[in-house]
Amino acid sequence: MSFGGGGSGALPNHEHTNIALDGGPLDFVNTTIASLTANSMTFSDGAALQELNIGLDAQVLGVSGGAPTWITNTSNPLVKVTKTFADISTQEIDIYTLPADAALCNVYADITTVFDVSTSVTIGDAGDEDGFAQAVDFTASTGLTDAVRGAYITSFKTMRSTSGTTDIKAYLAGAPTALTKDTQAHSESAAAGTTITESGFTVANNANRILIVCAGVQSSTQTISGVTWNGVENFTRAVFSDGTGGNRAEIWYLVAPTATTADVVTTWGTSVDRKGSGVYSFYNAAQTTPIGVTDTDLGLSLTSTGTITPTTTGSLIVDCELGDPLLPPTDTLTAGWSAGLTAIKSFASQYDLTPTISASNNMFYTYAINTNWCWCGVELKTATAAQDTQGAVDFYLQVVD
Repeated sequence: MSFGGGGSGALPNHEHTNIALDGGPLDFVNTTIASLTANSMTFSDGAALQELNIGLDAQVLGVSGGAPTWITNTSNPLVKVTKTFADISTQEIDIYTLPADAALCNVYADITTVFDVSTSVTIGDAGDEDGFAQAVDFTASTGLTDAVRGAYITSFKTMRSTSGTTDIKAYLAGAPTALTKDTQAHSESAAAGTTITESGFTVANNANRILIVCAGVQSSTQTISGVTWNGVENFTRAVFSDGTGGNRAEIWYLVAPTATTADVVTTWGTSVDRKGSGVYSFYNAAQTTPIGVTDTDLGLSLTSTGTITPTTTGSLIVDCELGDPLLPPTDTLTAGWSAGLTAIKSFASQYDLTPTISASNNMFYTYAINTNWCWCGVELKTATAAQDTQGAVDFYLQVVD
């Protein structure tokens, strides 16, 4: 038997590939010579190898009917993220981790259950600076309600991750519980002594209680050594002002006073005359850091010029004034008290339950004559806003590389 020459009865040339077939990655059972069209590729349909031509430049490899196919690329597809009120942690929700060098262009929302206390939502990365750049916060005017179903959360602004990944968050602003004044009292004295007492003052059993004492004396060197409630509960000084003409005004506070009827006692370090002290009882106040911005002022004029700029939504402002004239001054806000006794000169306090936030609020007093006066004021912050008890939303994020 001949193996060459190609003559009658001769076998054809036998070829061996230089790659393993049996047991190789494709697990060929039999060796078969095949060819592929230029610019094509193979895939298995489970029964045999199939050929798939390479698609166009504008296409990407997709799947249709369980088989690979070339499809037109969808520009900037939306990423769907589903969240509920249970995902809220301290008024924020983690939504998405933006990859490095990617950009978040648009955010839409489909509200499936309305959030019950949310008044607005902001999309951003506040508190996570990881290379993230944004023009302005995404902020909705109407919040997570039916009014924004299927609409933009925000005005369009592109946000991008310039290094590393960036956590995208939704910040839910709940409507804070309004601070409320429960009751108040004040006294003045011309008699020499170290104390003024508000006897039989009642603090009701309201949530998040706080007492604010405003006190003044006609002597800038005579300071308050302490203020007590119910005999054993001690106040903390928030602010004081030493004024022209030897006047001094101070504001003190006590968080979570016992709900009872008792005395408020203001004590000076030495015996003083021409003194006054007053107390407010508020509730729905912050219990950890209740005092926000403080300010002081003094002068010689017909009108005092004390102002304060609160920074926390839901805060109130309250002040204390001491001046020279015998007649009580005219205040510009809600009067707490305004005394004009010969014994103590002018002693006054006023408050505003709804001041303008992040803007200067005038807390002026007008006198009958040019007056030496001193003034101090504080911002009292509201308790933390209640969390949502219902709400579900689908976020749709447009993310591009």
